[in-house]
Parts: sequence; C-alpha cells; structure tokens
Amino acid sequence: MNFFFSFLFGAGIVSVASMAVSSAESRIPEVPSAPALRPVSGRIKAGYSTNYEFRGLIPAGCNPTAPLRLDWRSDLNDRYSLILALKEEIFLGHPAVDIENETMVDLGLQRKFGKATYAALSFRANDGGLAGFASERLFGNGGTTYEAALIMRHDVGFLPGFYAQGSAAYSFYGITGWWFDMCTGSDFRMTENLYMGFKFGAVLSSSYWPSSSNGWQSLYFRVTANYRLFGNVFIEPFVGLHWLGKGSHGVNRVYGRTLGKGNSWGTGVSVVYAF
Repeated sequence: MNFFFSFLFGAGIVSVASMAVSSAESRIPEVPSAPALRPVSGRIKAGYSTNYEFRGLIPAGCNPTAPLRLDWRSDLNDRYSLILALKEEIFLGHPAVDIENETMVDLGLQRKFGKATYAALSFRANDGGLAGFASERLFGNGGTTYEAALIMRHDVGFLPGFYAQGSAAYSFYGITGWWFDMCTGSDFRMTENLYMGFKFGAVLSSSYWPSSSNGWQSLYFRVTANYRLFGNVFIEPFVGLHWLGKGSHGVNRVYGRTLGKGNSWGTGVSVVYAF
C-alpha cells in the first residue's frame, strides 16, 4: 500500500469520531432512517463469504473471504448527512488469481429530497482487490485506484420497502473509466426480529476495461435475511446469483485466461452490531 493511501486510510479512521455512514454497501441506507436526527449511527460487520465479489463480478480462482466493514453516519440536519465506510476483504488462503486483500475507504455526503428520494456524492480510495489487480496487470499502474461516485435512490410507496436505485462512478486514478449500477429491490420486516431484503440489478462499464471489454458486465440477484439475536446484534445470511455479461467475456479474452467466472452463485453469513 503506497504512502498516500496509507495516509488517507489513517485519516479515515481518525474521522470516525465525528462522521457517519449509511448501513448499505451502496452508500445509501437500505431502510430510510427515522425522521429524528441521529448524530451517530451505523454498524460493524464481520463475516464469511464463499466468493469475493467486485461490482457483480466474481473473479475465477478466488478463495473464500472474511469481510470486515464499518459503516458510520452523522445527520447534520433534516436533509444532509455525512457518510463514511471502511472495509477490509481478507482472502482465506492464496487465490489462484494473484489478487491481494482489498482495503477500501469511502467518504461522502448524502442529501434527502422530499420524503422518498436520496442522493449521495462520495470519494472512494481502493487498494488491492480486482480493481487493484486490473490496474497493475492490464494497465501497468499501481494497485491503488481512486474514484468519485453519484448514487440516486427513490423509495416507491405502493409496495412495502420497494425502491429503485442507480449509481455512476468515475475512476480517475489507476484505471480511468465509468461504472454504472442500476438495481431495484425491497427491504421489509417480516416479524419483530426478522427482516428480509432482495435486490436485482445490472452493471455496465464504459472505457474502464481495455477495448471490446466494456458494456454489459453482469446481472445479479441477491436475497438477504437479517435476524436479531439480542439487543443490537444481528446475524445476516445471504445468497446471490451472478450472470456474466458480454463485456466481462471480453475482459477474459484480453487477459488471456478466465479472470471473471461465468454464471455462478455465492453465499455467506455475517454478524452485525448496529448502533
């Protein structure tokens, strides 16, 4: 990890004391927060996954991973919130594809429009993982990438917990290009202690990969359960299906071997503490 990234990661840790993030990996909350302002909220998650996943893609030959994540959020007023996410994806064993552990820092600002629409603008630094591997092996750069992202979400009122969401991320260092993720899904409460969620989405890229490797990257479907064990401690199993797109097949041809697996599924479980 280079010096600048180490400095950025350290600064992100220090800023935890005064900032907060949404509880969703997409940087927009899976369930909108209560009307009351919350100076500090978030969650800490540690788990196990059968596959490492990068934007709907599952690299071939990757071992199971142990993901660790901190999400922190601070409501500034009834419209604006600061969001921060720190993540470490630890590979259990040495992957067949030489991908290093992934470290990510994500810092942004979220705004609420009306009662059901949210937008977030964030800056992300990423070291290792599939992005770092591609930066090194396909473009001859270092293993750290930087990007800016805009995420929009609208909660649809006619179905419980139903939403539509889209994001555009521009990578400007290490790899230069665009990622687009469009998804829809629902997060709802089944019983006093059990919450369920599902999400279906499509991922596309533009000028991110080498020539003929962009366009449709993947389709994905994910089902997540969230069960309260006691207090603010939850267990969160999930299962996901992934379908490889035309662009991802192009990446495999450019690389000369299978970098992204074809149609596949993954599962895992996490222990979550919410605060």
